[in-house]
Amino acid sequence: MKATVSPPTHWCQVGDTFIFLDLTRDRYFALEPSAGERFSRIVYGEPGEGDREWLAARCLHNLAAPIEQSCQRFISPTRSLLEDPDLGKASVEQTARAILSLAIARRSVRRTALAKILSDFPRCKPQPLIIQKAQAREVAAAFQRARHYISGLDECLGRGIAMRRVLAGKGCEARLIIGVTLPFAAHCWVQLDETVLTDPLDLVAPYKPILIV
Repeated sequence: MKATVSPPTHWCQVGDTFIFLDLTRDRYFALEPSAGERFSRIVYGEPGEGDREWLAARCLHNLAAPIEQSCQRFISPTRSLLEDPDLGKASVEQTARAILSLAIARRSVRRTALAKILSDFPRCKPQPLIIQKAQAREVAAAFQRARHYISGLDECLGRGIAMRRVLAGKGCEARLIIGVTLPFAAHCWVQLDETVLTDPLDLVAPYKPILIV
């Protein structure tokens, strides 16, 4: 029988607060200040006696590496395609594909655990960067036009998953990024290098990445 491997718990520090994304249970949570002090000592120093048991009791025994230490280091965005006056207007065909992708992604979000959705992302055979940027521009324009036909309010995760899937199929290595901020809020966007593809720049600026896919 094949063993089931639980996804790691992702985390980041926002100010003095540690925030966690538990993909196994599809939930965010934070540590109270006293627990945060001990967690900080453990992850930035060395675990002491009883620390491993302390982490396990809080379901923190399987931690992902923080973004700044992982292979997918975060590039702070400096521009958004949605604020580019030369973005252009997508064709009817491209817009229809975006709408279909959005509908499928939203259904996935309602019915499927996030860990499963992320693990099933299509693998990307990357095109040259100049082609990736051109593909990103076309897809961003299609999803922007699709907003006139299917509302995107408060559904950033479905939109991000849909765009990430479409771009991967076109050989574009854009990343799906989930960020958090305080007072607690979470937001999801898609980014290629330093360029945001799904949102205005000022919308994503307050969020610190907790997961990059």
